[in-house]
Amino acid sequence: MPSLRLSILVTAAALAGCSTLKVNTEYDTSAPFATYKTYAWLPNAPGPEEAPAIRNPVVQQTVVAAVDREMARKGLVLTRLESNPDFLVSVHGWAQSRIDVQSYGYGYGYGGAYAYGPYRAPMPVGVEVRNYTDGTLLVDFVDAKTRKLVWRGTATDTFTSVDMNAVRKTVDEAARQLLDAYPPPKQR
Repeated sequence: MPSLRLSILVTAAALAGCSTLKVNTEYDTSAPFATYKTYAWLPNAPGPEEAPAIRNPVVQQTVVAAVDREMARKGLVLTRLESNPDFLVSVHGWAQSRIDVQSYGYGYGYGGAYAYGPYRAPMPVGVEVRNYTDGTLLVDFVDAKTRKLVWRGTATDTFTSVDMNAVRKTVDEAARQLLDAYPPPKQR
């Protein structure tokens, strides 16, 4: 299995927590998609921006297997890089942690030194703090002869917890939805 450039644990986990999966594709309208029958994985070493803690080989294998399964469903054949495939596949992932603070309900309590009469400063009754991560999984197809990017699928989601069963399920769904959009419709 080639070493893939993935921040995949966080990215896959990000895709796993919610049903808010958003999929988008971009492609080169001049690419000969009808001629692409075989593919190989591009061997990419993880970049310095990707922390070692998020390069989980189990999740990497989950993503690669999901993409391979969907490619086979499309009739595309996985081959070795040395076998001159028609196109190359690369996967990338990013994640960003966020905090959302919501206050709700107001009461009118003691206003301190500036309070007088019935007028008191409103005070929040409840505050909810939610930690979540936005994650993005990119699947790139590169023409093997020209080495130009010809198709990119992007799956984005938000998650609040990491559960490997949910990761597998959402990665499978992300791969299915991404590759449902391949090949792109013919231009008229």
